[in-house]
Amino acid sequence: MTKKKTKKNIVAKKDKKKLVKTIGKNKKTFVKKSKGEKKKQDFAKQNPAPKKTQKKKKKFWVDLKLAFFLAWKSIQRGNKSSLFLVIGIMMVVFLNLLFTDAIFAGIIKGVNDRKIDYQFGEILIEPKTGDEYITRSGEIIEQYKDDVRVVNIGKELKIQARFINEKEKDGRDFEDLGANLHNLGIKNVFDIESRIITGRMLKKDDFGKIIIGSAMAGGYPGAMTSEDLGSVRPGDKIIVQVGKAKKEFEIIGVYKTKNAALDKDALITDAEINSLIGDKNLASSIIVRLSDENYSKDFLTGFRQGQFRDYVISDWKENIAAGAGVSKSFEMIGSILRVIGALVAGLVIFIIIFVDIVNKRRQVGILKAIGINEKIVINSYIIRGVFYTILGSIFGYLIMEYGIIAAFSKKPIDLPMGDIVPLLKESALISSVLFFVLAGLIGSATPAYKEIKKKILDLLYH
Repeated sequence: MTKKKTKKNIVAKKDKKKLVKTIGKNKKTFVKKSKGEKKKQDFAKQNPAPKKTQKKKKKFWVDLKLAFFLAWKSIQRGNKSSLFLVIGIMMVVFLNLLFTDAIFAGIIKGVNDRKIDYQFGEILIEPKTGDEYITRSGEIIEQYKDDVRVVNIGKELKIQARFINEKEKDGRDFEDLGANLHNLGIKNVFDIESRIITGRMLKKDDFGKIIIGSAMAGGYPGAMTSEDLGSVRPGDKIIVQVGKAKKEFEIIGVYKTKNAALDKDALITDAEINSLIGDKNLASSIIVRLSDENYSKDFLTGFRQGQFRDYVISDWKENIAAGAGVSKSFEMIGSILRVIGALVAGLVIFIIIFVDIVNKRRQVGILKAIGINEKIVINSYIIRGVFYTILGSIFGYLIMEYGIIAAFSKKPIDLPMGDIVPLLKESALISSVLFFVLAGLIGSATPAYKEIKKKILDLLYH
């Protein structure tokens, strides 16, 4: 007996690997495993094979393909004129959205360009804190005139003056206003000669002559001020008073730069303005024009580290920052209009999809009856809605960029603040497309979900 038991034990150790434990009617089988097999089992438990996830992913792509197929067939077999009409409506809505934003951006750029081209330049050098004039203007100009980044550099000398138009020689009827008197030298940095609208440009030897801005002259459209000299023209004479000194000047030209500050001022020769202040080396400011406005940062750094660092220097970004409030207001209005445009697009898509589903209820009911998941049908309508908005935005952009903007580049919009060309900003374009597509998605999903969720019998026999 002992031997038999021993043999059985040996057999159990070598050959038998399964031990069965019976509890009631249930049987559980336990398998003895080696250490390597146990590690594999533990790893498998910790990292189970994602079979369900893979199946779900596969089902998702199959359903999406079917939704695209249904959407494509619906578009392909639908009425072509209705399709073109829907895409045309989407294009017009998107075009309106882009155009409004581009006009505001163009106005902001036009105003800023006028400030740079006729008021500040890319770099503005001003007197030391507490001083009225720059005393070393000649040295500064000499040092930087040969800089490869500099296109033009010149001094600006302006003094406060009174301008008087005596309509009657007895002095009882006259126009009187205060403005700045500039030196002719600023024509080196500001292209005033091309902006002469009446008469001619001032020359170096034109003593007793003056050219004035259109806002000062009066009688020209687009003036940004209500004070003027009562519609004076070339050939008329005005009196200029600086302090107690008075001198009569003949107007030989009128210029219009569309810069509100310069158009209400006047220019005389450098020799005559220097005689009024008694020093030809003085300057109210020095204006630097750069070949590229992006050079301004490097120019500022170099100037502030040089021998003239005591003078106040600023670049175009700092000088146009005063109008940042207006720019932000325009941007806010543009954002509001963008949202309104997106809502209009969403409503149009909503109506189109709703009418289409109502007309095809029976067809939708048949699709559900043969076993197609309602989510697939809903997604097919969402795809159609997004398809309309994407096509509309593509055609709208192409017309805007290569039609409207190209046309206005050749003939800008004539506004008092400048010649405006619509400007399409990349950030505005991206946000407009996103708003537009999102509106199409929501506008198509809402009626589709509401109608397709109905019972099959209601869809078939309604």
